[in-house]
Amino acid sequence: MHGTSQPARRLVAEVYGAGEPKMVFQSKRETRVSALFRTVQPVFWHTPRAVLLVLFSGMVALWLTSGALSGEPRRSSTSPAIRELVSQFQSSRTTMDERRQLVAQAVEGGPAWVEALLPVIEKQLSARLERYGQMFTRQAQRQAGQHLRQVDPRQVAAVREAVLTLRQRPDLTKEMIQQVGDPGLKQLQQWLVIPREVVLASSDTLRSEREKLSEWGSLWEECARVLYNAAPPESRPDTQPSFEEYLAGEETLAAFLVSPMDPPARQVLAQNAILAKQLQREEARCILALNMTRVLLGLNPLVIDLRLCAAARDHSNDMKTLGFFDHTSPVPGKTTPWDRARRFGTSASGENIAAGYSDGNAANMGWFHSPGHHKNMLGNHKRVGVGIAGTYYTELFGD
Repeated sequence: MHGTSQPARRLVAEVYGAGEPKMVFQSKRETRVSALFRTVQPVFWHTPRAVLLVLFSGMVALWLTSGALSGEPRRSSTSPAIRELVSQFQSSRTTMDERRQLVAQAVEGGPAWVEALLPVIEKQLSARLERYGQMFTRQAQRQAGQHLRQVDPRQVAAVREAVLTLRQRPDLTKEMIQQVGDPGLKQLQQWLVIPREVVLASSDTLRSEREKLSEWGSLWEECARVLYNAAPPESRPDTQPSFEEYLAGEETLAAFLVSPMDPPARQVLAQNAILAKQLQREEARCILALNMTRVLLGLNPLVIDLRLCAAARDHSNDMKTLGFFDHTSPVPGKTTPWDRARRFGTSASGENIAAGYSDGNAANMGWFHSPGHHKNMLGNHKRVGVGIAGTYYTELFGD
């Protein structure tokens, strides 16, 4: 980068750290695919249930406490009328129809009423989500065993090799990624991840539990939308809170989590689910999307490094507030990604940046389709951190 013209520096800086990415083609990893498939049922059934539960409930906690509501701290109210409403809602004698009426009353009362009631709903919803997550995961495990028996591991290995070979090409283009990488990922997902609809269709009990859960989810959504609409426009997410969209996403995630992967990979994802509680919602989802991509391709998932997240968030905030978009920062002491990581007590091996995104999944796919970023995200890293400020995304990798 150094010593080149400014336009050239910007071109190179677009994929800072990707000029000579540290990557090792995982041929040995691919040769283990057959062995992995031979032992796929033990991998599923012997995985500690607590690990799968952490993976599901960790994202539940992240979502319930995320900025999807209002971005403002809740106020405790001393209004006797509000306290009475909350007390009635909590009573074990209160029916679901009566709870709906109480929610309607709180919605009519406005944000102060909703803020008092919402934690009560979230407590009930969280427990039910956890129980439903256990049921869905168990059913997904049963169905996945049948689903995977139809998959030829040699075909899986061939598709993975075709996609991973792209990162070695010095002439890699977006078109190559779209022609080989996109259909490859789609095919791997069809083979290795059981559709959530198949899981739901296989159990009347599961569908019944989902309907009960959705009743509580609708109460949460009504309250959450009041706070969403009351929040300043600049602090709102792009889309209103939707419990159904969230639940469908969590079911897809749970189905992915019972797909074949090494036990250490599953442990990393469980650890990340806990760490993700300290991140913004879309930061966590961006990292999860990255790791889902890597696992489908037979690569190791990356561990969340909270210090890299802080460094990445700091750079995104600088780009947003100072009006620049570059890996080279004008802020003294923050010139390079390595400088910025060092300021937060860690180290970096590569960086991706993006602007104009409000969704972590979309940012991840944008990087996947960009040649240099593509090589970074599928490189031989061990750690990752994502930081967001507005629509600016920074992704830092670490060895």
